[in-house]
Amino acid sequence: MPIISAARLAQCQKMLFMSPVALGDFLYLKTFLVAFKQQFPHITIDIWLDDNRCNSDAWRLSRSKILQQWMDTEGAFNMTFGCTDSNEAMQRHADLAKKQQYDIIFCHTVSKSRQYSHLAREISAKAFIVSSIPKKASFGLLNSWFFRHSDATFVLQDNMLPAAHHITDRYQLIFEKITGMHLSKPDMLPNLVVPTTILPVTKTWLEQQFPNPNKQGKLLFMNHLSTNVKKDWPIEYLFSLIKQIAQASDEQRFIINTTPESYHEVSLATKAFTEESGLQVAVFTVNEHFFELPSLIAAADFVITVDTAILHFAFAAKRPLLAMMRQKKPYWAPPESPTSHVMYATEGKGHIADISVERVLTKYTQMIHND
Repeated sequence: MPIISAARLAQCQKMLFMSPVALGDFLYLKTFLVAFKQQFPHITIDIWLDDNRCNSDAWRLSRSKILQQWMDTEGAFNMTFGCTDSNEAMQRHADLAKKQQYDIIFCHTVSKSRQYSHLAREISAKAFIVSSIPKKASFGLLNSWFFRHSDATFVLQDNMLPAAHHITDRYQLIFEKITGMHLSKPDMLPNLVVPTTILPVTKTWLEQQFPNPNKQGKLLFMNHLSTNVKKDWPIEYLFSLIKQIAQASDEQRFIINTTPESYHEVSLATKAFTEESGLQVAVFTVNEHFFELPSLIAAADFVITVDTAILHFAFAAKRPLLAMMRQKKPYWAPPESPTSHVMYATEGKGHIADISVERVLTKYTQMIHND
């Protein structure tokens, strides 16, 4: 028996899904949210993705804008509440949400789960609120107090899943236990369809960055930065890797992805590198629309990236992928295959920077020779 009964779902008109998702999270979560909308087309789904930090950090506000652009293209969601830069702005969002008169509020958070439970009740006094929470604090003895604003809670325990499982298995269990919805294995896989309107933008960008008609070799998409310094790979390592890969052919084209906040710094370093090496290397960051990024990834012949949304987009686009990850939460890693490999940081402090250029080059060479 699911936490939200079939009768309650049948009567529901509006649902608010509250989760401070990042890009990778949403890639997998949206599969279940879209399927939920298809199963219950009468329910209007709004999404609250504000992480409630209420600061002006450019990266989080930019990521929120990108996520909202993406959500708008899916066609399954109505209103989205993005990240705000102040307590006053967040309160305006809460006041707007109150006016929607939600029947169900579904909270899914890894952190701040108590805060979201309280905020959900502030948004609606009458909604049925269910909170998917990460673990039982104090062995669950205080959950009834911590989550007194929720009507029900669900705690996903690792022993509910096999040792070797994927993030999609975790989301499947959460949605099945809370809503009763079950998807087949193939239907759980992420899907990322690039709008055809973006394709000319990608084509033009590539032509401008790599104009030499005699040097239109393999296109490699590379990403060395994340949102956590422990998951970054030094740019000098990236340049060294590019130089060694290019020894096979100087017709190869390399794209270095970066955030808008790091674009200037990475561009300066890359300009110095290309002037010294003579290689074809371009720096990319999203300019106008989110789908510029997955469109360019889909055009690549190979993707090399640290643990960030890039690896999940490459997996969804079925591109040959070599990813570097820390040995935490291995269920985020894409399934191993001849064209998809995750290299874990096993030396030093276990940071991505502890992975050597030689190790990456060896694995890349092996993968392209087995292709």
